Amino acid sequence: MSTADARVDDAATLRRRRLATPLVASAVLATATLYTALADPYRSGFFPSCIFLASSGHWCPGCGGLRAVHELARGDIGAALGMNPLVVLLIIPLGIAFLLAWLQAAWRGRPVPSVPTWLAIGLPALLFVFWIVRNVPALEPYLAP
Repeated sequence: MSTADARVDDAATLRRRRLATPLVASAVLATATLYTALADPYRSGFFPSCIFLASSGHWCPGCGGLRAVHELARGDIGAALGMNPLVVLLIIPLGIAFLLAWLQAAWRGRPVPSVPTWLAIGLPALLFVFWIVRNVPALEPYLAP
C-alpha cells in the first residue's frame, strides 16, 4: 500500500469516526419518533405524565409535545399544532436544523456548530412566555393540549 492510499484510508476512517456520534444521535431520535408514532400517547399510563401538571394543575411548555410528535409523525399537522404549537413550529425544526448542521460539520471535518447567544437566551425566554400564556384562562382553549 502506498503512502497516498494510506492517507485516503486514514481520511475515510477519520470521517467515519466524526460522523458516528451525529449519526447515532439521529438514529436514536428517529427510533424514538417511530416508537412515538406507533404507540398511543393518549392511553393513560403508557407514557409518563407531566410532573408539573400533576402537581400544579397547570400546563408546562412541553405538555402535549409527545402527542404533537405522535400526530406529526402520522401526518396530522393540525392535530399536532393543537397539542403543542411551539414544539411543532419551533423545537422540532430547530432540532432538525441542528442535526443537519452537525452532520454537515462532521462530514467536512469542522467543529460541532455552536448555538448562537441570541438563541440560547431567546428560546428559554420564549418558552417561559409560552408557559405563562398557555395557562391564561382565556387562551387555554387555544393553547392547552
